[in-house]
Amino acid sequence: MSEVVPVARAESSPALRLLMWGALLVLLAAALVPVSWEEPPPRWPLLALAAGLAVWFQLAPRRLAYTLESNALIITRLTGRTVLPYTQITARRSAGRLGIRTFGTGLPGYLTGHFTFGPDTVSRVQAAASRSAEGVVVERGGTAFFLTPADPDAFLRSLAERGVTVTA
Repeated sequence: MSEVVPVARAESSPALRLLMWGALLVLLAAALVPVSWEEPPPRWPLLALAAGLAVWFQLAPRRLAYTLESNALIITRLTGRTVLPYTQITARRSAGRLGIRTFGTGLPGYLTGHFTFGPDTVSRVQAAASRSAEGVVVERGGTAFFLTPADPDAFLRSLAERGVTVTA
C-alpha cells in the first residue's frame, strides 16, 4: 500500500511571481508585436518558447510528490523519480535553508537540483522542495535530500513506522 504525502504550500514572494510571469508576457509580446512589415507576426519560434515556458511554469510544481511505498520513499519530480529504500536512509527535521542553486530548477514552488545548505550538518543537498526552509533532510549513503512535506512531524513519524532511523 502506498501513501502520498502532501507537499508544503509554495513559498514565494508576489514580486518573484510577477517577475516570472512578466518575463513570459514580454516574450509573448515580442512574438506578436510587429517590428517591420517584412516580418509580420507571429514569430513562431518565440511563440513556441513562450508556450513551452508557460507549460513548464504550471506543470513543474504539480509534479513534485513524495510517496511512501511498502519498502521505499519515492520522490517524484518533473524529470523523473528517485527511489530511497527505507533500509538505506535516515531522516531528521532541519532548521537549515537552501542557499545557492548550483544545478537544477528554481521556480516558485518547485526547487529541484543541487543547492548549498545551511546552517546544518550538511553543506550541500539535493532538493525536491516547494519552499527553501522548514523541511526534512533524508540522507542516503552520503547524499542529503531536502524535502518539504506539509506536515514534517507526521512525515517523520510515518518514516519511523516503516523502520527508518529518525534523529532529532
